[in-house]
Amino acid sequence: MKSAMKSGYIYVLAHPSDPDLYKIGITIRKPEQRLSQHNSDYTQLTGRVVKETGQKWELKEFHAVPDPYWAESVFWGATPFADIPYRYGVEFERMDWAQVQKGLEVAKKAGVRPSQGPLPDHVYAYTASIRKRLEGRGITLLGYVKSIISGKAYFRCSNGHEWRTTPSIVGEGQGCPECGIGGRDPEEIRKRIKVGIICLLTHPDKPGFVNIGLGYGTPEEVCRARPWGDWEMHRYRNVEEVALAESLIWELLGEPLPHDREPIKRDLSVAEDAFRKLIYAMQEKIALAEKAKEFIQKIE
Repeated sequence: MKSAMKSGYIYVLAHPSDPDLYKIGITIRKPEQRLSQHNSDYTQLTGRVVKETGQKWELKEFHAVPDPYWAESVFWGATPFADIPYRYGVEFERMDWAQVQKGLEVAKKAGVRPSQGPLPDHVYAYTASIRKRLEGRGITLLGYVKSIISGKAYFRCSNGHEWRTTPSIVGEGQGCPECGIGGRDPEEIRKRIKVGIICLLTHPDKPGFVNIGLGYGTPEEVCRARPWGDWEMHRYRNVEEVALAESLIWELLGEPLPHDREPIKRDLSVAEDAFRKLIYAMQEKIALAEKAKEFIQKIE
């Protein structure tokens, strides 16, 4: 999925209750309009802060940018919070104003996102997935992953041993073939990175309506818990970024977050088409974040 690029703004909100609490956001509308929404929508975290404290967010700074999503990715890539996956579900953050200023400076200079270049989005997505699975294991991925299960990639352990193997094997827990460092139980890895599923749901008593369900664990584990009650699983996808998947599927359905996540009236074929496009939308968003990190490394 390739979304149409629109110019807009990156903005910073500050809250009187905490001098280090900032909301970083992007919008294609006027920042003042988004400020009003943040101060009045009590269903969202920003609104709940207003309700609990009796104090409203203030628009501290905003800047026009030609590509808001790219500017946002570059902003977070310049902060210590770059590894929080794509910021989905994170409304605000406590940070030093110097960190905010650093992020804004690079965001203002970012321009538009890089062209496709030699590497397609899925390569960035595969590479990000394997790197996430290697965190804390003493193993480093060398280069990019072009295929998870059929290709080969190079790895190096903290003892200096290098080897070439199928990325999925190491991603599922195999350690260094010479010294064994980095070996993990596959289930331990899945729990640590919070693998889950996202589902397209239908209801026998509500024809013409669809809903979205999500959960952490295997499809069997999630289904046993039945977190969505009488709604039935029509389609599902295994995902490693559950919050990102949820945000994008609602966007593809024409009901971007934030909203109440209530069932919506949609033709099932339309919802199925959105579900098919989800994997490509996720790869595009992950690639954008990875390119932002590379951009930051080049300019520092």
